[in-house]
Amino acid sequence: MSDAGRVDGAVIQRLLSQRVTGYEPLSGFAANTIAVVTLESGARAVFKAAAAREVEVELWALRSMSERGVPVPEVIAGEPDAEIPHLVTRLVSGEPGVATLTAASEVGRLLRAVHAVPVEGAGFFKEASGSPPCAGEGTWADQVARLADRLGPVADAGILTSTLLSRCRDLLLDGTRWDQPCVYAHGDFHLRHVLSAGSRIEGIIDWADCGAASPWLDLARMDFREPGLQRAMLDAYFPAGIPADAPSHMANHRLLYMLLALVWEYECGGDWLHERVPGIESALATS
Repeated sequence: MSDAGRVDGAVIQRLLSQRVTGYEPLSGFAANTIAVVTLESGARAVFKAAAAREVEVELWALRSMSERGVPVPEVIAGEPDAEIPHLVTRLVSGEPGVATLTAASEVGRLLRAVHAVPVEGAGFFKEASGSPPCAGEGTWADQVARLADRLGPVADAGILTSTLLSRCRDLLLDGTRWDQPCVYAHGDFHLRHVLSAGSRIEGIIDWADCGAASPWLDLARMDFREPGLQRAMLDAYFPAGIPADAPSHMANHRLLYMLLALVWEYECGGDWLHERVPGIESALATS
């Protein structure tokens, strides 16, 4: 599923058993295909083809978040057991990103609500067995240690030098400590996955990487370029006051996410792994 052209409008039309009058491929992850389609009803929708487990997890997440009042895309169809596992959601209005203090504060409030969903254990749901929200056994520290081990094959393939591998492992194990229970996390809480219109958050999209993790994974991934916007988000997330160690948590978990994305892409056969290395080196310099 690494090439959007492999699932074109004709294939989507067959899967959905209805006419598709428009098809616009979007860039996605190495292991999935994403396109905006126009259905015969005139509705504009996002079609995503991915691994069955990923579709199952995202379908559960969208329905669960909607029940809790978190703005997410409306599910039109979801078939994890289909010939080509897929999910179809109504296209959300708005533009990727956040441009106002009010919207940034709303992001913090919404993320706090997301993190209040009960979970057990630690790990990403798409990597676990059973029905969500079932994560792996152990703690977040166990998950970080496993990630450090999974970097070995990436280095063996020549993507990371031995020196860079050693620095990454050391910082992962020492700099991302979280000794409290995990929270329900979006897992890829990037600005491009928050759609807004002015000061209003229209929707939070792309929940396939959700799981039980440190809350700092989401907070660090929402990397505002403007300090004022980041402060507004953190003030709303921490109404009793932003912790003094927030900067180090943010820096270290940004690196953790970069390494996690590198491992996922390597393990599913991605082909732009070397392009991630400069960002990892930069994150090491600021952690």
